[in-house]
Amino acid sequence: MQVLNRPRQNGPYRDRDIGCQEALEQSFLTLAELHSGDVLDAAAGRLSSTFMALAKHAASVGWTLEEAEVAISELAQNLLDESTGHG
Repeated sequence: MQVLNRPRQNGPYRDRDIGCQEALEQSFLTLAELHSGDVLDAAAGRLSSTFMALAKHAASVGWTLEEAEVAISELAQNLLDESTGHG
């Protein structure tokens, strides 16, 4: 698994959610190519074991599991929007 950026600081800060998405984006896109069938479920908040492993990896570097799960779901929604021309 790729190295993920850590949060800029512990605790809440402005745009932390966006920072989490940015930290996860490359790993997410790589996994989405390999497991494209899981993207629709991830967009609905149902993470496959593959995407859950990414969320847990994010938690191991300082993001909360919840914010990592939300970030993955939002990245999946963005990817689906782009693929259907709604993004």
